Amino acid sequence: MAKNNFQTVYQRPDDPYIYLWVIGEWYCYDPSSKPLGSGAMGTVFMGYRCKDGALMAIKRVKDSFANNPLIRERARQEASLAFRHPNLVEMIGYCEYAPDSGPIFMVSKFVAGKDIDKYVAEFINGPDRVEKICSAMCQVLDALEYVHSRGVIHRDIKPSNIMVEEDSNVRLMDLGIARMNGGNKFSAYGFIGTPQYAAPEQVLREKTGIVQINASTDLYALGITFYELLTGHNPFDCDTEIDTLTRQIREPLPISDQIPKRLMNVLLKATEKEQSKRYQKAADFKAAVEEAMMPPKSFWQRVKEWFA
Repeated sequence: MAKNNFQTVYQRPDDPYIYLWVIGEWYCYDPSSKPLGSGAMGTVFMGYRCKDGALMAIKRVKDSFANNPLIRERARQEASLAFRHPNLVEMIGYCEYAPDSGPIFMVSKFVAGKDIDKYVAEFINGPDRVEKICSAMCQVLDALEYVHSRGVIHRDIKPSNIMVEEDSNVRLMDLGIARMNGGNKFSAYGFIGTPQYAAPEQVLREKTGIVQINASTDLYALGITFYELLTGHNPFDCDTEIDTLTRQIREPLPISDQIPKRLMNVLLKATEKEQSKRYQKAADFKAAVEEAMMPPKSFWQRVKEWFA
């Protein structure tokens, strides 16, 4: 129970629910209920807004991380990102027992849906497989264009952080979670991010502290995610983390005959090892995807462009 003048975290005797005071409203959740999900940084539960029963998602940051001052501040930063975009999960705010120790809770609007890899598995052999995947990825690129324009880099783009609701709208999740991350369940080497999707500069920065993390870092990870959804496998996954990271630094994206040639060229550019050779903006990546999916130009269309 909170020890402040006003209790922002409260639990009543014989009541399984924990009540959280966030931005002027009460929310609650049952910690004994089955979690919606669990990750490296915390566990997410179904929650409710007390005044009307509206569904919420409540993440309790793991206590082993919550008492770390840097991670605690990063959690507050993520919870304070008051972004409104149809392809993002809307964050409400955070709540804590005390300013410098104990559990910290992050409240966001609940979105019902499925991870994008499960969504893709439903039509993996369908005739419109490529078109559906491209449509979904373009929505993620819209979300990235929005957050990048506001100075935020996600740093952990991967299928499990992309949700499809009602088989149509796509939302990017865990915005800023990698900014909190002091390592994750894959990270025997303290690596920030997920090795199977990480750009070379994420690996090199750990070693040198010089290489910059920027928008193209997220676009690289989305390129790998895009490839995985189209082919059904991650191109750099190995048995050990060090082997995966080595491949990320040294090996180009392998050509796949499951991906149309023009789209393959787009993914090759998005996943260039040198940052300067990639798309620098999500909008440019999206435009290239849309162009690659258009019917090839006729000979006379090309001639007309040459003389325009």
